[in-house]
Amino acid sequence: MNNTSSFLKSLVDIECVKFGDFTLKSGKKSPIYIDLRNIISYPKILAELSVFFEKHISKEIQRICGVPYAALPMATAVSMNTNLPMLIKRKEAKNYGTKKIVEGEFKKGDKVLLIEDVITSGESLLETINELESEGLVIAQILVVLDREQGGSDRLKAKGYQVQSLFTISSLIKILFDEGKIEEKLYQDVLNFIHDSQITTEFVKPKKKLSKIHPNKIGQQLLDIAHIKKSNLIASVDLTTCNEVLDFLSKVGNGICAVKLHVDIITDFSPEFITELKSIAQQHNFLIIEDRKFADIGSTQLLQLSKGIYAIASWADMVTIHLIAGEASLKAIQDWDTEKKPGLIPIIEMSSQGTLTDKQYMENCKKFLYKYKDVIGGVCQTFEMDSPFLKFTPGVNLASKGDDKGQQYNTPEFVIEKLHSDFLIIGRGLYASTQPEIEIEKYLTAVRNCDIF
Repeated sequence: MNNTSSFLKSLVDIECVKFGDFTLKSGKKSPIYIDLRNIISYPKILAELSVFFEKHISKEIQRICGVPYAALPMATAVSMNTNLPMLIKRKEAKNYGTKKIVEGEFKKGDKVLLIEDVITSGESLLETINELESEGLVIAQILVVLDREQGGSDRLKAKGYQVQSLFTISSLIKILFDEGKIEEKLYQDVLNFIHDSQITTEFVKPKKKLSKIHPNKIGQQLLDIAHIKKSNLIASVDLTTCNEVLDFLSKVGNGICAVKLHVDIITDFSPEFITELKSIAQQHNFLIIEDRKFADIGSTQLLQLSKGIYAIASWADMVTIHLIAGEASLKAIQDWDTEKKPGLIPIIEMSSQGTLTDKQYMENCKKFLYKYKDVIGGVCQTFEMDSPFLKFTPGVNLASKGDDKGQQYNTPEFVIEKLHSDFLIIGRGLYASTQPEIEIEKYLTAVRNCDIF
């Protein structure tokens, strides 16, 4: 007898799997009942289950979390055997002390393995996923002991999550039938129950499509370029000389819809640079974002936009702005009477490790963010922008990784399919490449495969 057969039969022996006439929570009658909580009283079987899990854990996993409550001891066993740190997601936050919903040590961007005992509709998994993602954690993998094969796995996969089940009801009853543990009629009854008990697909969120309409003139221009070029890529350029920037943009310009600059790091800046920059942008049809991250009182911001050697408002199509100074910082720019005024992209959430843009900060921004017509969208990761405002997400790289300065990276597929972002900001993955003209094509292929245009 192989290990799989032995383990599945043991679940029946310890009454984690029962056969008979059962009424489920949904009110449906079922010939099979599954409750894996009893496994905690059988340490050897729990240890054996842990070995099955360990065979499937992705190398990128940094934390383990069990869906409360049945999967908590399973996650504990796996954590102890693999030395991967464990998190606990509470059913509800404490109303005293730290009021945490997630217990344990972690940082934003950590890749989490989520463990579940049984999946039916996937609802309990989705609740846990939402709580973990709201804390900035990344659900990199989901492992389930037993799939009831009623559509829950498909529901989660449709949302872009990597779900894998160790066993299914079909494999369980097939082994039991082949070894004479159940009669043919019961075997067929269970198969029929699976067939007749599929959840509807109404839960599955439609694929993200890039909007074609925006109330702001510059926002509309950005969307038009994106659809014409079939690219939602923005190149973030942290190069420090005029020639480096211009040469780079000449190579990738056809594949991007905007460039994001830090003009104040350019060591040989001159007005001629702006003239050449605008010429390349016009030639390759992309917009210019100055990543100035304004964060002062309104009157100072207007001076920073219009005066000094950079005169940013005279050439930038969009600028980034922090909302730390409050609503007045947006109102001052909206009330500014000038011919050339850039669109605003507030920084709602940063991708750096240890960022202070926590959930409360984001909620405070949301209270006034959408009132202002100059706002095109926001820079964020887990925060969801209300339509028609656009979501700009930095830290995009073909290889999901980070650096030693706090930057966290995510792949284009993850950012589009899981974070539901509209525009992807790519930095070192492009400008640090020796052949950016080749790399940009790889990014274009990745986003076009996501079918958002």
